[in-house]
Amino acid sequence: MDEQLKKLITDVCCYPDPSPERQKALNRLLMVIQQLPGIYQSGHQDYLEALNQTWEWVSRKVCKFEVRSRSDSVGAASPIGEGVSPSFQQSLVIWINGYLKWRIKDLYTPDSKYTISLDRPIRNYEGDETTLLNILPDRQSPSITLDLLDIKIAQIQEVERQCLGDRIRQYIQQDEEGKLTASHPRKNPECHCQLLAMRLLLEQPPHKIADLARELNISNQTLYSHWKKNCLPLLREIGTNFGYEQ
Repeated sequence: MDEQLKKLITDVCCYPDPSPERQKALNRLLMVIQQLPGIYQSGHQDYLEALNQTWEWVSRKVCKFEVRSRSDSVGAASPIGEGVSPSFQQSLVIWINGYLKWRIKDLYTPDSKYTISLDRPIRNYEGDETTLLNILPDRQSPSITLDLLDIKIAQIQEVERQCLGDRIRQYIQQDEEGKLTASHPRKNPECHCQLLAMRLLLEQPPHKIADLARELNISNQTLYSHWKKNCLPLLREIGTNFGYEQ
């Protein structure tokens, strides 16, 4: 794992920031480090936002990460035994937790009003700088109806999920492992989960099931059944791997 992490970080740092190549390399790195054991957890209701802030910070600062020496580990409240030099992976987890614990501490500060600024600069999935206000969906849009599917779509577009949503969005669009395109009704290979996810979740306004079924020449029931039984569980699994919690 140490060598894999070193290579992933090297891949990120060899590209200019911002650039599509760096963003792609960064996504691969985040997919791995988000699964590392030892990432600090908290029962606070806003823990996910603190975690998302941490991943944003890691994305900006990962090229400055340095492996901890044995002396640095002493008194660092790490699970590493005294006098034992931490591995690259352990050093990375300690480094991440050092920032994450401060963000969690902010959550418990009585005088702190933990709010999300709509003017906070963020970087979208294309690497362009924008603000939360610019990507906030228009709740008054007549295209947003109140059926269950649209409610789920609205939930995934919530502003506090945006940074995490950008990484999931890029994963869906690239589908490098081919998991989404491989899942489709037996007689309708063009009706795969990548296409459905992009049309029903990513595009604005989202397509309607009935319109998409007519376009793909497939029955509403078959398309909806495939979406519900195959695509949603697959997308839920992908989201969980990125740290998304419902």
